[in-house]
Parts: sequence; structure tokens; C-alpha cells
Amino acid sequence: MTTVLAVIIDTAIATGLALLVCRALRGKPAALRHVVLAASLAAVALAPVLETTVPQWDLPLLSAPPQIMSSGTTLSSEAAPTIATTVTPAPAPRLTWPTVLAVAWGIGFAVVIGGLLAGLFRLVVMTRRCRPLQSGIWRERAAILSSQYGLTRAVQMLECPDRALLLTWGVFRPRIIVPRGADSWTVDRVDIVLAHELTHIARRDWAVQMGGEVLRALYWFNPLVWMTCRRLRHESEQACDDAVLRRGLSPVEYSTHLLAIARQLLASGRGWAAAPAVADPSTLERRIAGMLNETRNRAPLTRTAGVLTTLGMLAAAIPVAAVTLTERFEPAPLSVNLDRAVASVAPALAPPPAAVVPSSPVRRAPRAAAAAAAAPAQQRPGSVAGTLRDASGAMLPGVQVTLTDAVSGKGPSTVSDPNGAFRFRDVAPASYRLEARLPGFATLLIELAVASGEDVQRSLTLRVGSLTETVTVTCVSGAAEAARYPQVLAFGERVATPRLFTVPRTWSFGQARGQAPPAQPPLRIGGQIAAPRQTKRVQPVCPSTPIGSGGAVILEATLGPDGMIKDVKVLRSAPGRPDIDQSAIDAIRQWEYTPTRLNNVPVPVIMTVTVVYAPN
Repeated sequence: MTTVLAVIIDTAIATGLALLVCRALRGKPAALRHVVLAASLAAVALAPVLETTVPQWDLPLLSAPPQIMSSGTTLSSEAAPTIATTVTPAPAPRLTWPTVLAVAWGIGFAVVIGGLLAGLFRLVVMTRRCRPLQSGIWRERAAILSSQYGLTRAVQMLECPDRALLLTWGVFRPRIIVPRGADSWTVDRVDIVLAHELTHIARRDWAVQMGGEVLRALYWFNPLVWMTCRRLRHESEQACDDAVLRRGLSPVEYSTHLLAIARQLLASGRGWAAAPAVADPSTLERRIAGMLNETRNRAPLTRTAGVLTTLGMLAAAIPVAAVTLTERFEPAPLSVNLDRAVASVAPALAPPPAAVVPSSPVRRAPRAAAAAAAAPAQQRPGSVAGTLRDASGAMLPGVQVTLTDAVSGKGPSTVSDPNGAFRFRDVAPASYRLEARLPGFATLLIELAVASGEDVQRSLTLRVGSLTETVTVTCVSGAAEAARYPQVLAFGERVATPRLFTVPRTWSFGQARGQAPPAQPPLRIGGQIAAPRQTKRVQPVCPSTPIGSGGAVILEATLGPDGMIKDVKVLRSAPGRPDIDQSAIDAIRQWEYTPTRLNNVPVPVIMTVTVVYAPN
């Protein structure tokens, strides 16, 4: 749905820009304006391809939208529980907004494309009723003018029994259809009509017009596309008029012939057909006004100018497709208090245990192990060091790392340096628990053993913390009376909007602020998390039967990179009340959020929601 919306925006920008350019070029030849409009329609046709292939460039220009609904969703550094109960998925709603919009678009497309196909069918039927002109003034003058225009395609001349038909159509087999009785026209009028129609064939105007009509059917809801197609037809006719006048014909004489032809077509009751006509009454007034304007520029369009104009319009469509407007987040440094727990929502139930990552077995040096067994008093201290990265592989500075003795429960703490590295020196041989904490990331715990004189090295990865929220629904006679969404962090802090977690940057010891760093491979520093913001909330509904003393449901879901809820499952259900469980699931499935971003890249996160149903 996001790609479709981006294509619609790209279409509006391309056509709107073309119309503005044409207005700025109103003193230039009509052929140049026609190329600008045709190139904009080519950009419209390529918009879906560009949106899916051109690398996206996030441009943070939009201000963060105001919160429509209060949300207590916060980013927790505690790991989510892993117990799951299988729940039957809720049936998808039968009618959704995307479905309604798709049906509306399909109806509009069918109506517009149906009108185009009806015109083409009428054109084919009328063409079959026409007879080829093998000789006569029309055939002779067509052969002479075709050679003058350098046409390599054979042009078929047809005479139609309908007196109201005079037009040109076809790409590979172009046809010029003249009305019955046209063989009695003067040589000058025949030359005017043929010069105009052969210019259409040389410019391939019919193919361009049909492509524009198809795009108009696809984007029937966009008035700018309709305006572009209509302007395209007008500029095509004026460009052909300019070509006829460049042959030395007087504007007054040319307009007189066009008025006579148009008068004949109107008297015969001419109907609409999907092809350009030399004397289209709908454009005749504007064309004659342009002919009689002596200051009008009628210079021919060179091939180089046409190619450069087309490439310029297409090149303008590429950055439009690449730019994606995103919300502007103001990074705010988050101070880390080593004596204080990481901010997280405390649910009504006991918090789940922190994730414990099992450590690989530590290989002890044989000599150190033997020495430790033979003479404990001669054991030498070791060290524990490592690097910390986030899930994208970027270094994590400012991480609080604690090394705790498994027996005494005491140990030193440190903070990772700007390169994400940490080190504990003079570590006595024993078993330890290594703990790494950073706001916005899940707490990491590993167990390791240090032998005498051993240097233990670890490369650790911190994953994004889980989202937690508690919703309390007060039910009166089986109906939801109110819903409250706690937003209280640990120690009573209240969240107004999601924050961007950043890690303070520090300078290495001895390095001046203006001094260039030593030559070394650049390090990618991470740790920036943009918490999601809820954009759609559906309230849980109380069941129809009384809830008695109430109940609580704990759900776990995955918040995808697109901000949609996926894989909802029950961690703890309300005893004996599957209807309460299903009510909570149905509501949570419909929630939507802005993407959770790690270093400006959308990532999935685990979300835990506690829904408490309380009696009034």
C-alpha cells in the first residue's frame, strides 16, 4: 500500500511539473511543449518501476505528527518470556479500506478504458467500410508529400462512405481516412489536409495519444493526468499546424480551409473516434487564434532538443521516486545512570527473566589447569575483554558492562569505549556472569570461566529490547466503559513521545578536537534506536457475558519492520474465558505503528501486551 501511494504522488508531481513547464514555455514552439508532456507521461508509466528499483533516500522533512491516541508502548531492556500457547487465528475482516479502494479504482478503470475500447472498436468498424484509393488526386498528392516528409512506411489512403469522417490512425500501418466526396476538393485543400495528417504520422502522434489514454484510465482519479492528456492533444494539433504553415501557406488561407472542413463535419453529425483529426471542432478555435498570431514561434524542433528534453523530464522523475519523506526526529542524548535500572514498563505481573545467552566452553590452557590443581596459591590473574555490537554489526559505545563473581555476587563494572570495546584486568580465576546493559536494548547475560593467567575474549551482540504495554478495560454489563493506557516508566517517569536513544560520543585521550584521527579503517558506530509510535489503535471489547471478577491476558506479538502486528500468541490466558483471550487478540491484531528503526533501518521487535479486564 505504501508503494501504491508513492506511485500516486510521483504521478502527480510529474504531470504537475510538466504543466508548469508548458506554461513557462508558452512562447516556444508547440512541438517542444508536446515533447515535455509526452516525456511526463513516460515518467508516469515508469513510476512503478522506479519506486521498486531506485534506492530510497529518506529525507527527514516532515514534523513528527501529533499523537492521535494515547499509547503506553515503551521500549524495554528486559527480555520477553518465551512460553507460548497456540491460539486459533481470528478470521480476517471481510471488508477493509484497501479492498474498498481497490474496488472503486477497478470500477473507474473499467468505465474509462471501456470508453477508449468503444472508440477503437468504432474506428475499426468504420475502417472496414472504407474502400482503398488506388488512384486520383488524393493518392497522387499523398505519394508526393510522403517522399517530401521522408516517410518509409506506406500510407494507406481510404475513402469512407461517412461524410463526417476525416482522420488518421495506426502506427505500423498508418491510414488516412477521407470522407465521401473529398475527391471533388481543390488541390490546395487536399495538400493542406495531407500535410497535416502526414505530419501526425511522421511524429507518431497516434501512438503517443493512445499511450496517454491508457495512463488516463489507470490514473482516472488524478485530474492532473486528464489535464495532461487533453493538453497533449491540443499541442499535437498546433505542432502539425506549425508544420503546415512552415510550407509557406498563409495563416488566413489555412484557417479558412479548416473552417470549411469543420463546417462540413458538423453538418454531417461527426461522432467521436480515438484518432486525431485535422479539423477537430473542440480545438479549432484555439488553433485558429494561434495561427493568426504573427508573433508565435513556429520553429521546428530539432532531434537534439527533443532528446534532451525527454531525458531531462525522465531524469527529474528519478530523484522524485528516490526521495521518501520521513519524520524528523531530534536526537537527544540519554544519560546512563550506573546505579539505576534501565527504564521499562513494569507490568502488573512479575517481570520476565532476562535473556541468558549460553557461553561456549572456555578452553583452558593445560599448563594453567595443572598449575591451578597442583598449587592454588600460585594462580595468576587473568583478564576478560570483548567488543559490543548491535544487530546491524555497528559498534556500541557507552554500554554498561558488569562482571559478577558467581559465588560472592560482587564484581567490577565498566563502560565500553567509543569503539565498543571493554576490558577487565586482574581477574581472579573463577566462574563469572557477564552482564551488558544499554537503554533500548535487551539485557545480555552470559556465563564464563576464567582460568589462571587466561585472557578471555568475547564478541557480543545486543538485540533491540522488547515493547511492553498494559491496557486496562473496565466493563459494565458486558460493554467496555473505558480504557486506560499507563505510560509510567520505572521510577515514576512519564513518556510523552518516543525518543531516539543515542550513545554519547567521546574523544580518545590525548586527541585534540581539531586534530585528524590516525589512519585506520573507519568504524561504524551504532546504538541509535527510534522507538515506534502508534498510529492506529482498536480498543479491546468486553465480551457479551459478564466477566465476574475479571481476568488478565498476556499476549506476545511481532511488530514487523513495516509497523504491522504479526504472529500474535497468548503467553497467559484468562482462566476459563477464551472469549476474553479472543477479544484481546482481535484488538491487538489491528494496531499499527511507525517502524522501529535501528541506525535508521527498520527492524522487527517483540511486543508484550497485558490486557486486564476489570469489573466496574
